[in-house]
Amino acid sequence: MKTLGLIGGLTVQSTAVYYQKLHDAMRAKTGDDKTSELLMWSFNYEDVLPLYLHDKPGYIKAVADAGLRLRSAGADGLMILSNSAHMGAKNLADVTGLPVIHILDAIAAEIKMRNLKRPLVIGTDFVMEGDYYLPGLKSRVPVDPIVPSPEDVKTLDKILFTELAYGNVKDTSRRFYIDVIDKAEKRGADSVILGCTEHCMLLDQSHHNLPMLDSTALHIKAAVDFQLFSFSVKHSKRFL
Repeated sequence: MKTLGLIGGLTVQSTAVYYQKLHDAMRAKTGDDKTSELLMWSFNYEDVLPLYLHDKPGYIKAVADAGLRLRSAGADGLMILSNSAHMGAKNLADVTGLPVIHILDAIAAEIKMRNLKRPLVIGTDFVMEGDYYLPGLKSRVPVDPIVPSPEDVKTLDKILFTELAYGNVKDTSRRFYIDVIDKAEKRGADSVILGCTEHCMLLDQSHHNLPMLDSTALHIKAAVDFQLFSFSVKHSKRFL
């Protein structure tokens, strides 16, 4: 089994979800008591949040520095436990020379398998409106993503950073998300990308008829496959 280095603390909630579900997925895949061989670097959220908000180059460097520590500890591959932090995936691969299990590769593979064309993308404002995530998705698979209105983007981002990041799951927020999905369905959305690693705490397939693509679950599946099987993740120019 390959040893996977996890870059977490972006937030604590998603890091805990990844840790538990990686082990659960390994057991489910192998049908025995096997669990994932993991190393972790977990950021101090108080330190890393200002970098994310105000110093993207500093944030990207911090992710790469964490990867170097994990490489020194013996990691065979790396996994960033955040959709937004994948802005640093290319630099991480370049600096460490290790394969990075990229969340957009996992999402794109699921979209191809299901033949989806117009996914609604919900996540942080950086995911929904930034210059990395949507172009990265479209470079991997021919889709025409839908994003919420600017007003809804602000509310979704606020829910993520003031509630879900601290483990607070509110029914009122869930209803707001479902309303956003309803509006996107009327605009032609054929699926929903849950593009934040905390979304799995709030939504699942039982909450809407549109197919829900849980980025966390898809990322974990790809990671377990990397750990168990002999193929390698190639450092690709698709890292944007």
